[in-house]
Amino acid sequence: MKNKYALLLIISLLFGACRSKFKPLLTSESGVQFKMISLNEAKATAKAAGKPLFVFAHASWCPTCKKMEHEILVEKQIGDVYNAQLINVAIDVDSEEGKKLNGLYPIRATPTLLYFNSDGTLAKKWEGFANTNKLLRLLP
Repeated sequence: MKNKYALLLIISLLFGACRSKFKPLLTSESGVQFKMISLNEAKATAKAAGKPLFVFAHASWCPTCKKMEHEILVEKQIGDVYNAQLINVAIDVDSEEGKKLNGLYPIRATPTLLYFNSDGTLAKKWEGFANTNKLLRLLP
């Protein structure tokens, strides 16, 4: 019985941490400014702007995604470059749009970073955490 209560306490703490501390931080003053639009809309926007497209495929339950959101994607250095050079879109893999994205470009891990050329063709795909230097090297 004691183990049952301990397990319930651990589960409650984990869910509580996800709701309060790790809320999605997909817009920040100095970091990457994400649009919350469909992949098709994002590709059309990128094509019209003549810019590559960056898709941050994330999940609300993913601690690695939260680490990137709270520590890397909010950096001014990343925001300055990504906002100027790319169209940035965030898609939750558990959403309907995320399921469509997964059908087109299988997502085996979160986060998954997808980079598309301005014509809509996939240029690069990175699975997992990426630090500042890696994000700058991944630019198409």
